[in-house]
Amino acid sequence: MICRLRSLLLALPFLLALPAMADKPLPDDPVLIVGALHHLHEREPAFGYDRLRASIFAFKPDVLVLEVRPDELAERKATPGRPEYPAVIWPLLSELRIDAVAMEPGGELFKEIAGAAGAAFDVLKARDPQAAVALSRLDDAMEDVLLAYWQTPGQAQDEQTAAVAAGAQAAQFALAGPAFAAAQARWDSHMGGQVIRTVRSHPGKRVMVIASYKNRAVLERMVRQAVKGRVVDTAPWFAKTAN
Repeated sequence: MICRLRSLLLALPFLLALPAMADKPLPDDPVLIVGALHHLHEREPAFGYDRLRASIFAFKPDVLVLEVRPDELAERKATPGRPEYPAVIWPLLSELRIDAVAMEPGGELFKEIAGAAGAAFDVLKARDPQAAVALSRLDDAMEDVLLAYWQTPGQAQDEQTAAVAAGAQAAQFALAGPAFAAAQARWDSHMGGQVIRTVRSHPGKRVMVIASYKNRAVLERMVRQAVKGRVVDTAPWFAKTAN
């Protein structure tokens, strides 16, 4: 654990050297993709639930695209691993009465993809239990490093955070294998497709996507490739408005 933390901490100066995004004026119909912190909101003073809530009010979206299944959205269900929904999002949907779209797969597709990913990890646990434990420890180490790095809400949305999260996912792919990587690719493709369809079907509207700090950059790249000129640089936006 300590060795992994030290390795990630040593990598941070190189990550911090990455160029910052250019500050650009907002388009008339902006799309903002935000990485929520899930349970880390409760441990990160710079980006607690109050700051997530404040960012929604600051952006004033016409449409929210959410990292939940359609049934979770329809029924305002509990969302294990994503406490920001009962804490912030579900109450706000009633308060603001704005359109909301679920981006996660539901029904049989959810069962199929989640089942494939779970099966890949079961194979890993059976084949190499120590590797499975190492991945769990790496996830904990990643969280500790990011909590040490984050000092402002914008840092949770920047390229450095994306690089650390991508490194942890690369380790998952390396150890859990191609079956897990394929399941993750299907999941990401579905979510990206939902965001793109929502943005395209709402011309002239302000669209805010509440994703995760782990996949925010992936979704942003997909949307930028499909929808030119509408996507806002998230970290600079937070630096200007979410204080």
